[in-house]
Amino acid sequence: MSWPSIQAPGFPLEEEVFRPQIKSEFEAGYVQSRPRATVSKRRWKLNWRSMSEADWVSLAGAFAADQGSSFTWNHPVSGTYTVRYAGDGMRSTIFANGLRQVSVDLEEAL
Repeated sequence: MSWPSIQAPGFPLEEEVFRPQIKSEFEAGYVQSRPRATVSKRRWKLNWRSMSEADWVSLAGAFAADQGSSFTWNHPVSGTYTVRYAGDGMRSTIFANGLRQVSVDLEEAL
């Protein structure tokens, strides 16, 4: 499985390095924490200000086929990653005939 052949997302491209932790707060006011995972992973929020309807159909089809699975995605700046969809859906707003604003979240699959 791989990312569909559509236009690249727009800039700015939001990126987060994520490493969850377990925190315990005590009544005395101090906090004890430790990492929940041994590795960090990246998350991206991809946005298109003006995506064609044809690209939207391709992306929505890939989402329906690949949701819950990992696939390869070429980051427009830093290389290729194995990722999965981070959320249960994608967001789009139709703002003109044949054009949409689109947002989708990806996370690194380790």
